[in-house]
Amino acid sequence: MSKPAAQAKPAVGLFAKPPHPGAVKTRLSPPLSPEHAAALYGAFLGDLAEMLDRNEAWDWIVYSPDPERLEAAWPRGAPHPFAWRRQMESDLGDRMNAALEELLAEGRPSAILLGSDHPTVTRDMIAHAFTALERAEVVLGPSFDGGLYLVGWTRLHPEIFRDVPWSTARVLETVIARAAAHGVRPAVMTPWYDVDDAEDLEFLRAHLRALELELGSSAPCPRTRAVLTR
Repeated sequence: MSKPAAQAKPAVGLFAKPPHPGAVKTRLSPPLSPEHAAALYGAFLGDLAEMLDRNEAWDWIVYSPDPERLEAAWPRGAPHPFAWRRQMESDLGDRMNAALEELLAEGRPSAILLGSDHPTVTRDMIAHAFTALERAEVVLGPSFDGGLYLVGWTRLHPEIFRDVPWSTARVLETVIARAAAHGVRPAVMTPWYDVDDAEDLEFLRAHLRALELELGSSAPCPRTRAVLTR
């Protein structure tokens, strides 16, 4: 008698771009040059890869507008994802819907999408989001600027990402209102920050310095800390 097939693992989809000068972190130039901004973003990707790769409870998959170029420019020595996948060409809501639908269609019990502008997100935060999805069909990770750093589903709810004013301070409130209108009550994670402009960069620098003082060589985000030191 054959054994039943093992259930697919939950998945984390990391939305990312190739770390090329002038194409990423453009709001950090100035104070950084385009080359330094790209190097910093590459460090974000390397640190996020290390964080996601150290837990066997989930698979992590990179979604990119240009996965071939991203794989070729992937940070040296950083773990590689379970798979490289191409984002569809559309607005952010459609891209998130398509990625989540694809992951759940593989028989996974839950799927989470994570942005790449949040290098200090931790494994515990990801694990907490998956735990939240054991009692809720949707999880949202709000960022301090009114956006989202993380979203997750256990079943399809494409309606909550339609007609959202992406890249504004109204993203979170709009998504929650869309969810409520369709009878969906999302679990909401601890707010976190992204790194988009010079003020965010200084906050990141101070946060990482505090963690380094507390934890020494075991502090998180070693690649990002190294780039900021240079």
